[in-house]
Amino acid sequence: MLSIPEAVWGELLDAFALAPPGHERVAYLDGFRFRDADGVLHGVATTVTVPDAATSPGRYTVTSAAMNRAGSHFERLGLVRLAQIHTHGGRHVRHSWVDDQQAYSQMDGALSLVLPHHAASRPTPVHAGVHLRGPEGWTRVHGAGIHQVLRLVPSLIDHRSTPWTTSPTGTREISKAGSRRSRIFSRWPWRSSSIRARPTGPATSTPPGC
Repeated sequence: MLSIPEAVWGELLDAFALAPPGHERVAYLDGFRFRDADGVLHGVATTVTVPDAATSPGRYTVTSAAMNRAGSHFERLGLVRLAQIHTHGGRHVRHSWVDDQQAYSQMDGALSLVLPHHAASRPTPVHAGVHLRGPEGWTRVHGAGIHQVLRLVPSLIDHRSTPWTTSPTGTREISKAGSRRSRIFSRWPWRSSSIRARPTGPATSTPPGC
């Protein structure tokens, strides 16, 4: 089972949106693998890797050198490749024989997703052609079987009963004593740059907190 956080999927679609119009797109999902208490293997995607591919309206090519560069971060970050995603210009999301040959891996369990219309409508994995590598080659997963292979998971789960007041600056950790409400008014530094200079003239008093 591959779990893809919504934010990671969004990064993938954002990267695809930057490709030349009408060209196929290709990227990889990298992350971690682990086994649960029942010994079932899971993957969690954390990173979108876009290779230096040569693309055209009908195909893409990732050279061996480009593939090596696209995996150069594995050891440093402790990541592994979990899936490949590429696009087709039309609505069909089948694996062609070229797709079979150019997949990132030919090992059993390798996962390849094909998105329609070059992902212009920002599809979810449910709208993809999901292809799984097995002993007999690449096969497409259909219907309910897709949910046994991959899923989108929330990037944020918010249980607050009321929203927090947003702040344009981060809040650093402080002690309990330092968290007491101050009686001294002050300006946020970020606001001062947006205040236009006033005309020079006689000094006037400014009420506190303005």
